[in-house]
Amino acid sequence: MTTPHTAPPRALSGSLPALVTPLSDPDTLDPDGIAAVVTAAVDDGASGVLVAGTTGEGSLLTPGQRAELTAAARRTLGAAGSGPVLVAGASGPNLDALHADVARLAAAGAELVLVLPPHLQPLSPDEVADLHLAVADRAAVDLLAYHIPQLAGSPLTPAAVRRLAAHQRIVGMKDSSPDAERRAAFVDATRAVAGFSVLTGHAPTLAAALAAGADGAILAVSNLRMRQAVALAAAAAAGETDRVTKLQEELTRLTGAIGQAGASVPAVLKAALQLEGRIAERWCTPPLASVPGRRLDAVRTAMLR
Repeated sequence: MTTPHTAPPRALSGSLPALVTPLSDPDTLDPDGIAAVVTAAVDDGASGVLVAGTTGEGSLLTPGQRAELTAAARRTLGAAGSGPVLVAGASGPNLDALHADVARLAAAGAELVLVLPPHLQPLSPDEVADLHLAVADRAAVDLLAYHIPQLAGSPLTPAAVRRLAAHQRIVGMKDSSPDAERRAAFVDATRAVAGFSVLTGHAPTLAAALAAGADGAILAVSNLRMRQAVALAAAAAAGETDRVTKLQEELTRLTGAIGQAGASVPAVLKAALQLEGRIAERWCTPPLASVPGRRLDAVRTAMLR
């Protein structure tokens, strides 16, 4: 079922963090930590938050934990539609699991659900589009398509994205690929579609994405540098080229340092947040390992970039 959009132009825009998931132990969500990271993001200018994405270890959490995490973020943000948008990431090994996860996250309070295709079986662009359309046909909440081919192994093309944008339930996409030219092609392919947003998830090409017409960003580095991401978008809108260049260089340096700190991105971000006193623990969901104490100096060094 594909029908034209009736939503107002651009369903999602601005700067959002791809939030980490604070844990009180390897198997237990930390409600106070979740509230703290959500509140900090909003206070720093976020137009919304993403929970249970890849940075939030979403595919490693149980379905119940993803719903619990979403509900905790909803309580912190307040009633839907009254402020920053709550986006939650849906994961699952097959179509039935994705249908069920989208329904759970919607019931838990997500206003938008970001759908990650199954990533153990690489799919063609048309197969990826067919999957998103099938999820959308049964969804009771608006959806974003998650494009992260370097991890999922399933790329989209501009033609496939046009198919997605024609569905009234698919209101945008998060493109975390490093390919700035392909992202610009996604923007061009959907520019005339009312209500469809293209957001980048790749911090080193944030300025290029905004210059190409992307509507915003959902970034892992915004766990630590939300204000800089917001400031870069504002500078880009104002045509302040020098400030855009400076802020982009800062975000790119920090992103590179996080990747070289000797642990996974979620683990490094949690360690950094713990060092800053913003969360109590730095546990990660097994089998993802937390940063050991002997590696915390590397994280401190990364934070100075």
